[in-house]
Amino acid sequence: MRPFRAIRYRIPDTRDLSRVLAPPYDIISEEMRRELRGRDEHNFVRIELPQGSAAEQGPESRYLKAAAALRQWREDGVLLRDARASCCVLEQEFSVGGQTWRRRGVFALVRLPEAGENHVLSHEGTLPEPKADRLRLLRSCRAMTSPIMLMAEDAEVRLARLLAEVQGEPDATAGDSAEVVHRMWTLPEGDATEAICAAVGAGPLFIADGHHRFETAMSYREEMRRAFPDAPADAGFNFALALVASARDEGIVTFPTHRLISGLDGAARERLRRCLEHSFEVEELSHPGAEGPHCQKRLEESGPHCHVFAMYCGGNRYRILVARDDAAAESDSVVERLDVSILHERLVDPVVAGAARAPDEDERVSHDSHATGVAGRGARLTYTTDEGQAVAAVNRGDYDCAFFLRRTRVSDVMAAARAGERMPGKSTYFYPKVPAGIVVSDAAPEPA
Repeated sequence: MRPFRAIRYRIPDTRDLSRVLAPPYDIISEEMRRELRGRDEHNFVRIELPQGSAAEQGPESRYLKAAAALRQWREDGVLLRDARASCCVLEQEFSVGGQTWRRRGVFALVRLPEAGENHVLSHEGTLPEPKADRLRLLRSCRAMTSPIMLMAEDAEVRLARLLAEVQGEPDATAGDSAEVVHRMWTLPEGDATEAICAAVGAGPLFIADGHHRFETAMSYREEMRRAFPDAPADAGFNFALALVASARDEGIVTFPTHRLISGLDGAARERLRRCLEHSFEVEELSHPGAEGPHCQKRLEESGPHCHVFAMYCGGNRYRILVARDDAAAESDSVVERLDVSILHERLVDPVVAGAARAPDEDERVSHDSHATGVAGRGARLTYTTDEGQAVAAVNRGDYDCAFFLRRTRVSDVMAAARAGERMPGKSTYFYPKVPAGIVVSDAAPEPA
């Protein structure tokens, strides 16, 4: 981990970046993209998620457009590269469940692992389409436009303490549509940055968010090494732009990702009934209001040694599902013991995929069936982190049922990564996201 010469916005009349920052590409809807483009002519969405048109020719046109915008903005002084290497401390202030949190991390470059090295560990599988998209953008721009988020185990809490000591007026601030306040301080290369890098040490670092961007950076590095075999070891393409936070930071917040199922026919409903009967103790609940089940508190209060879920199928009736002892995996695997794995193995996969019979028919489905959110035989699986939206969608008839989970613990994320295991898709949602455009790193063959 090391300081670098960041590429950043230079706004002469204000330090407020609210009009120009954008969320990372994977949570930008088409409606959000239009809103961001209209917010400012230099909003970073034009680079992070460039827009193509039917009149443009060739699959690379929108990536070339992003590269042209990046180049023009640098020539015009909208974005400039720092003269000196530095690390940038980012604080994100946000509210969850009526409680306000602050999370701090530090922007730096992290050297991409060589064969046999394991100082960056992942817990999630990836899909080819997002990686192909990000690789085209990286090739065109030769810059990492959106950082990955990494966690340091920080057993002695040294990193968290050093980041907390950074005070004074921030160099830049921003607010976003999710009501998150971002504050950033620049630490020029020196004693402070050396202490922060020393606190992180040799790692390992755990990917919290950005698995596709990390694997894309690895692929891009190999391409650049073939193209520039004489590039120096400190060439920009040998590093990933990262926000490194302490896993001990109380502001490391994960959301559970709930499951919504639609398109269930009679056979699928029968499979659902049999799965519930076979693997779960079911408690019927009634909720008097129309604001959603608000069952998250109930689930979180359950003991760590049971697997508990909630199910909603409409009619203002909810069920608490507790997995029976024989439904829980008897395994040394971290992933197989997770709530999300039990839910898919014993309920969601057999019901949705249609390729499995109920458990008493002795057939199971692998987690591959839900990795992309698409299922067979007319049934479809979708995800949301918003409990109220899930209930409203079922009430409208858009979905047949919703399943609610507890949040995955950060300790389980790190344990799975350390064991080299991959969690099922949509197992974690670290909040808030790190904005794109707040800092950019050069990924050229020259020194970073």
